[in-house]
Amino acid sequence: MSLCQRCGKRPAQYLRVVSGERLCLRCLFTSLEKKVLETIRREKMIIPGDYVAVAVSGGKDSLVLLHILGRLRERGLLKEVKMEAFTINEGHPYSCFYRMSRKDYVKEVASKFGVEYNVYHFKDIFGVTAMELSERLAKAGHEVHMCTIDGVLRRRAMNIIGKRRGWTKIATAHNLDDEAQTALMNVLMGNLSRFRWYGHYEDAEEKDLIPRIKPLKYVREEEVALYAYYHGVPLMELECPYVVANPRYQLKFTLAEMEREMPTVKYSLVSFGEKLAKFLQAQPPQPMRRCRYCNSVTSREVCRVCELFEKAGLLDTYLGRAGGGQTA
Repeated sequence: MSLCQRCGKRPAQYLRVVSGERLCLRCLFTSLEKKVLETIRREKMIIPGDYVAVAVSGGKDSLVLLHILGRLRERGLLKEVKMEAFTINEGHPYSCFYRMSRKDYVKEVASKFGVEYNVYHFKDIFGVTAMELSERLAKAGHEVHMCTIDGVLRRRAMNIIGKRRGWTKIATAHNLDDEAQTALMNVLMGNLSRFRWYGHYEDAEEKDLIPRIKPLKYVREEEVALYAYYHGVPLMELECPYVVANPRYQLKFTLAEMEREMPTVKYSLVSFGEKLAKFLQAQPPQPMRRCRYCNSVTSREVCRVCELFEKAGLLDTYLGRAGGGQTA
């Protein structure tokens, strides 16, 4: 068995195909943590005085993100930074299992690193759960994918909560694979405008709201999974049933197939997305408007959140609960 090409002491247990390096697990995990720290510093994702909220879904990626940020903070590498871990319960059967079954473990990890942990619920924020909204939409003749409901409302929920809590950054656990899928999806769908904030914000409509940072965006999902397994992070045994109907789901397998012939394809897609984002940001900004119902920034007359609630006949419920008229 060959030795690790970094330390030259321990047996190599992992082949990093892109670089051709053969690494022992200790050097692999050290390099992963170093890459996350370098990404944070190079892009000034986290600076002294920040109040960083770490979004934790209960999956391996978000738990690894919390673990790594906790370790960096513990080692004094994230100085003068306040941190909070949080989970959002959308309120459909799978979110209750997927997210809520991990809350005790997340609380334990957060506590280990001296990080506050809170759970926020769609029901408290919007007055309805994702399932209730989906059912109301269906009765009104609008079939909307659960992933769309979850995604649109979760982004709004994070901004509403963040404004109330004073968060300056929201850290999400998007890895290299996620970012590559997003870039390819935007190309296939012809969504040029979405590249304007690629890598920085999940939606161009949120450009003046709480910044989203992605410290894992240059880390392959395979390496995140290995880090999770060997650090005792529990892996989910079931996959969300709604994800298989999501167009992004098939891209995961398409990219895996492409990667066999082009090992750098994911890095290339992310690089392309970031270069295009810089180019588009240098252009005159597109005129943005305010939603006529809730006053949130939007490229349309009515934002996506209010559109969903209006179609479901629940607009007054949402505006009354979320404090309509605020920018959140």
